Formats: sequence, structure tokens, C-alpha cells
Amino acid sequence: MAPHQTISRRLRPVIPALLVALLAVTGCGGASGQSSTTPTATPVFPVTVTHEYGQTTVEEAPERVVSLGYTDQDAILALGTVPVAIREFTGNQPSATWPWAADRLQGEQPEVLPAAEVTPEAVAALDPDLIVAITANLTREQYDALAQIAPTVAAPAGTAGGAVSWKDATKLTGAALGVPAEADRLVSEVEEKFVEVEESHPELAGATVVVARQSPTDTGSVMVWGSNDLRGQFLAGIGAQVPAEVDRLAGDAPYATMTSDQLSTLDNSDALMVPGTQAEQAAFTALPGVSALQLAQENKVVTLDDEQSAALAFGSVLSLPAVLDEVAGRLARAVER
Repeated sequence: MAPHQTISRRLRPVIPALLVALLAVTGCGGASGQSSTTPTATPVFPVTVTHEYGQTTVEEAPERVVSLGYTDQDAILALGTVPVAIREFTGNQPSATWPWAADRLQGEQPEVLPAAEVTPEAVAALDPDLIVAITANLTREQYDALAQIAPTVAAPAGTAGGAVSWKDATKLTGAALGVPAEADRLVSEVEEKFVEVEESHPELAGATVVVARQSPTDTGSVMVWGSNDLRGQFLAGIGAQVPAEVDRLAGDAPYATMTSDQLSTLDNSDALMVPGTQAEQAAFTALPGVSALQLAQENKVVTLDDEQSAALAFGSVLSLPAVLDEVAGRLARAVER
């Protein structure tokens, strides 16, 4: 067993291109712990996938999958497998699973792993035969410790410093579970949904939307998400975009922090979207300068409820379709005002 290490959360959100390779696919078979989403999606093993720390081979269909990434459970569940454990991310939902994915638990209740830290010993105690850590933001040292326990899949190659897009996460998960064609099908379905929504709201084409909330570390400042974040990726998917000024401030990071005297620059945008709980949104509204924004006075502010906020933070193959129509429609109406 590897020495004790702490797997702690690190913010790493950007979208890189996925380098998932099925370098070896021979044999076929299934496992009692896995049920595919369609009768024809028969898992095929062994498989070898490529990720940021090299290659991982999964010899046979896994029966005990640990979802160690903060949002990995959605793709795993979408592909017909119920993990034995799921990492907490946000919302304290039953089994760390939001309503958009809850029915895919098939009545099972996976163990919930803490968001703050998970040790290799805790993972080993689950007796996994596959560890999915695509959105766990692993260091090389953490990956090496986990790989001694069971085959471990880290983020796609090229994602250093960045978040994994829902497409890449779904395809890499599908490759590791032996159902790459099913993953491709799911991705295509959601892509088509984005196209339909974008075509339904031409007013969003090129519209600039700021996604902002009060900074959790500096309550007198505002956090604004850039194009590298999953929320920025969502905007791009519906035809909108993050303001250039926000991206300039964020640089390669997922977000930037603005002081109250910088907030007036937000008025150069077409709409403002505010995620978070009601308390967080109230705190944002109470910040100096927010109520004076022209966007606020013209009712161009869209506040998201808890589930919508979490869905965009997850940015997954299951969460995005659950809120796509509603959020895009509300943004379109705000832009038109």
C-alpha cells in the first residue's frame, strides 16, 4: 500500500482537447455490477485509455467503480454503472447525486466520500476495481498512490490547469467502462440539444453574458467566471460569450476577482447571470455598486436556483440537458430587454 496521502481539492478549470485512445480492445463480456443504458451497449474488454498521467488498462468489466472526481458520477451513471462510492461536490444531495441523475442510481445508495479530502486508505477500503478520477484534479503523486490500488483514470491529456468538458469526461468514462460507442451516442444527443436551443434563441448569438457572484474568500469583491470555466463553456454552447474584459482579467484561470470599483465594467455586457443559493445571491445584490448597475436597473439580471446553479457547476452530460431550455430562455429574454 502506498504511503498515506491526502487528495485535496484544487481549482483547475480550462477546456482542453480530449486525447482518449482505445489502444487495445479485445474480448468481450459484462459484469453483474454493470448494466448498460441500452441492450446493445455490451461492454468490451480489455481496454486501454490514455490520460494526463499515461495509460491505464482495464482488463475486465469493473464491478466496483469508485467515482472520485467531483462530478464523475454523472457520466458513470449515464453510461449505466452505479458507483460503490461518490465524491461530494456541492448541495449535500442524497448519495451526492442531484435529481437529474438520481433515478439512475437504480435504488442503490453509494457511499459518499467527502469533498475536502480522501486518502488512498479510504479508497482502498472500498475494494475498487476501477477508480474514475477524471475531475479529481489529481497530482502525479496522488495518481501514483491510487494506481497501486486499482486501475485509475485521471483527466484527459493536456488538461493541466483546466476543467474537463462534459464531452471529454463522457468519452473518457465511456472508454474506461468499455462502452465508447454509447458515450459517443450520448454526446451526440446532447450536442443536438444545444444546437436546437441555440437555433431557438438567435438573440443569444454573440451576446455577452457575465456570470458573477460574491467572492467566498473576499466578501467585498465579486468573482466573475471566464471562458475557461464550465459556465463559460455553457454560454458558448448556446451562442453567447463571456465579455472580453472578463477573459482578460482571468487570463488562464477559470475566474477573476473584481473589486467594487470595477463593477461598472459589467454594464458593457448584455446580461448578468448570478448563480448560488438565495443567501449568496442576496449577499451579491447587497455589494456596493451592484444595485446601481444599468443591468440591474433594466432587469437584465438572471438569478439561478440551487439546482440550476449546481447543474452549470457540474457541467455534465446529465446536468446540462436538465436546465438547458430554462436557463437559455431566461437569458434570451434578459438580453432582449
